[in-house]
Amino acid sequence: MLAALRFVDKAVFNVAMALAMALLATMACVSFYQVITRFVFAQPSTWSEVTSRSLQIWMVYLGLVAAFRTGALLAVDFLRRLAPPTIRVILVVAIAGLNLGVLFVMVWWGWEMAHRVRFQSLAGVSNPFTGENISISLVYAAIPIGAALSMVAVLGRLAEDVAEARAGGPSDTDAADAVRPREI
Repeated sequence: MLAALRFVDKAVFNVAMALAMALLATMACVSFYQVITRFVFAQPSTWSEVTSRSLQIWMVYLGLVAAFRTGALLAVDFLRRLAPPTIRVILVVAIAGLNLGVLFVMVWWGWEMAHRVRFQSLAGVSNPFTGENISISLVYAAIPIGAALSMVAVLGRLAEDVAEARAGGPSDTDAADAVRPREI
């Protein structure tokens, strides 16, 4: 069971990071195009600003997976390091439970929001193949999808942290190691 969780966790992390990096590169290119058309040719593009913003939203919610998985978000690290192994397990489980609760709310209400706006379209952006307008729910879908993928990362991190805490894990590491996020 743990091996399956590790496999899924690593796959989700790698895919989310690859997509987030590709979206960042694409967003930079689209933003550069926008600046060139606006200030060099004095004919601003109608689609580039909306596209850039949409790519950024998706990039952030996919990047959230990496933040949860590597522990780069704000955490109660000081208490965790001072606590004995039994209390550390309880603290790690409580933190993961709170994270999962917030992510569940994001999945639930993000799905509701995406569903509600499904008939609205992005301004100035249309499908290049069919010419149809693109639904804004495609952008809103980043919230539930990013949160659901982040739940996998939280569970993977939780399994790792509980195993580490039970083994009396690295609570006495130096400050430089404490700040550096864990590799996956």
